[in-house]
Amino acid sequence: MLDSLVTSQTRIKLLKKFFLNSSTSAHLRGLESEFGESSNAIRVELNRFEDAGLLNSFPDGNKKMYQANKTHPLFGDNNSII
Repeated sequence: MLDSLVTSQTRIKLLKKFFLNSSTSAHLRGLESEFGESSNAIRVELNRFEDAGLLNSFPDGNKKMYQANKTHPLFGDNNSII
């Protein structure tokens, strides 16, 4: 069902990654290895989610980590859709 609503496979993978287990955090290169997709495609989607407030980011050494924003008004809806 999600495939028919969201056309970007990268976006779907990110939604599943961050909203199935909301305590998950990840960085760009780790996601690139996990998904087997280009870092640019993942970066574009991460930036979109962060700009929309669905993801928060924080530094961890030299890495930029991403995590679901549990305080976003749509967090519960996203979590239940996935």
